[in-house]
Amino acid sequence: MELTRCTTEKVSWILGSSHVVRWNKYIESDIVQCDLPPDHLFGRGGLPIWSKRLFNEAESIPDDEGRIAVLVGDFRFGNGICLCAEQDDGVLADGFVAIERKAMTPDYDQYMLKRGLLGLEYWHRHFGGRATYLFWCLFGREVQDRLAGKHLKQGKYHHPTFNYSEIAKALPELDIVDVSPLLSQRMHDVIRLFIDSSSHPSQIGYIFLNGVLCKGYSPMEAYRSAVREVERDLCNLAKQMVESAGCKIVLTGRSVWLDTLVRYLGATGFKKLADAGLVLAPLDRAPGHKTASDICAEFDVSACAVVVVSAGGKDLSSALAKAFNTDEDVWADVPCIDWESAAALIIESRRGTPNFPRLSPSLPESKNVIRLKVFERFVELGTAGMPNWGGLRYLLEQMASQQVPRTPFPKQLDYSISGDALVTGEGIAFLIGGGHAVQQYASGERVPTRQSLNNFAQNIAERVTLSKSLNIDYLHVIFPDKQSILTEAYPFKVVQCLGEEYLKEVDPAFGPHILYPVEELKRSSQSPFYPLDTHLTDAGSLTVLRLMVEKLGFDVPQAYERIAKCIVKPVRRPGDLGRKLVPMRYQEVLQLEPDWRNRYFISGGGFNEGMIDIILSPDAPIHKTVLLFGDSFFRLMLRHMGAVFTRIICLRTRFLHPEMVSLIRPDIIFTGNAERYLSNVIPDRDAWAFALYPHLRGTTELAMKPEFLEAWSAVTSPRSKKSQAFFERIEKI
Repeated sequence: MELTRCTTEKVSWILGSSHVVRWNKYIESDIVQCDLPPDHLFGRGGLPIWSKRLFNEAESIPDDEGRIAVLVGDFRFGNGICLCAEQDDGVLADGFVAIERKAMTPDYDQYMLKRGLLGLEYWHRHFGGRATYLFWCLFGREVQDRLAGKHLKQGKYHHPTFNYSEIAKALPELDIVDVSPLLSQRMHDVIRLFIDSSSHPSQIGYIFLNGVLCKGYSPMEAYRSAVREVERDLCNLAKQMVESAGCKIVLTGRSVWLDTLVRYLGATGFKKLADAGLVLAPLDRAPGHKTASDICAEFDVSACAVVVVSAGGKDLSSALAKAFNTDEDVWADVPCIDWESAAALIIESRRGTPNFPRLSPSLPESKNVIRLKVFERFVELGTAGMPNWGGLRYLLEQMASQQVPRTPFPKQLDYSISGDALVTGEGIAFLIGGGHAVQQYASGERVPTRQSLNNFAQNIAERVTLSKSLNIDYLHVIFPDKQSILTEAYPFKVVQCLGEEYLKEVDPAFGPHILYPVEELKRSSQSPFYPLDTHLTDAGSLTVLRLMVEKLGFDVPQAYERIAKCIVKPVRRPGDLGRKLVPMRYQEVLQLEPDWRNRYFISGGGFNEGMIDIILSPDAPIHKTVLLFGDSFFRLMLRHMGAVFTRIICLRTRFLHPEMVSLIRPDIIFTGNAERYLSNVIPDRDAWAFALYPHLRGTTELAMKPEFLEAWSAVTSPRSKKSQAFFERIEKI
């Protein structure tokens, strides 16, 4: 939509609300430059456009003293008039300022819009072409709303009441500074014009206003000129800091001072400042910007110095260590600048109460706090303690003049932690937390209880005894944890492998019935673990399968060769550790794609304990029924087993269930568990009956597919005629 023209005529007077109050103050204190003297700017906080006081101030300016510019305040200013029982019927009124929250309703907003338009028309009837209007608050509201994703529908902005384009269109006779071209720019950049949610101008904003109103620039010219001027000034300060320090500097922390500097940089200023030698990496990500860790990943921070700004001088060691992937204790002696404490004294001297959202009372004070003297003229009006342009420059100048000590950037760890997962610099993920406290056991910080050790030894003894009594081959497999195998890649020293601790407790007579394949997996020519998974690769599972079969006295080399040749299918998936990372990571892996006949039946149900898998492979070389009691490690090697055994039944459980042995009558029993599950071993005798798992867990979806039920019926009553007929049919498929 084509809006009203943008004036290029210079103005001699500027009127408005608190934006002009601040502008006047900063001109007087030489913080902000303006082509007009301070007494040619009049402002009062919260005045609506229909304020008698504002209008009378404009009317007192003689006609021969030039044009007047009005920064039109928020259309809600003065909405307290809506709550007044007796409203003045005239257009202009006094006694109503700022915004009353109780009057922020859709109906009252419509009334305030109407009253604002009437006020502007009143001004135009009196001043005609002598007055120029800039809808600064309306423009600022749209920028901030769009940046926050408010009032957007199908990518287009539309406020329920107050819309820049609609209001400008409703006033075709007024000389309105058309800032709509800026609304077509990136909001992450345009936000640089403002320092807060009330749209008070930043230094860039004041230079922009001076360019548009006092120099006659177009809005785009004024904006680009203002950005260039401020960026040039900041980059010069950055170069001075680097020259003083003898190296690049990383500026980080958590403070309203830092938040304000971030606003000045927009989406593009970060890189320009970094190119000048100052890498700005605040702990909290601003909209449109990268995280501190992402920012530092783009630069070699190892050769940099670091400066920390912390609200109230609080110790940010924990947050800094997490953001920059370092040990926490290395930050303890790094000095931090406390802006907020100085700002608080100034706010209190103005009879205000400091309100610092960045100040965390729960954090202890840093051991090395730097509290610089801050002058009153450097702190914005209000209670948030924000620095104005002078305050930003002041602190940067202190850093450049060596008033602020700079320390070498702490050495970064060669790994990062996301929740329960650790990822090395080479991209290998390890589980370190979770319910089994993996790292605590690996480091020796925690050790297994005597009861847990005894329970494991007793379970093995009872399982071997049961199997021998039924003339069934038996083997228990402990699947090693990743850190037990990839010890060179694991950042911490592994002082305890749970598998080894538990093996010590087993009666030597039962030792041959346990497989803990640590050394064999370490010697494997192919990677035994997926990078982003706690589980073995299909090649690693083949190594374990070969050892299991050999332990039972079988030798089927051709089956192993066949499995190895079929591990060729490329698959992209995150893995159980990749899913824990933020953002989620994916890995490219080779997966087994069997070329032998097999039928796979699964119970479903979506739960762990109680799931059932059945694999029938009529062409397998070992004509045996295998019953497995175990976890996901067994489930991931079932297809491998289908190349070796003709009949495999896998029951997802921590225990050996004798009732299932009686039902299935297997030739071979394998039990197994991931090494981390040894953190707490429970006796088999305390297990529920296997068939009760889904019921006792409250699972509602118990219905099983007919084809699974047929297979389950066959393997649990293998001597029945119906079962024999089923197996014969499978043979012919």
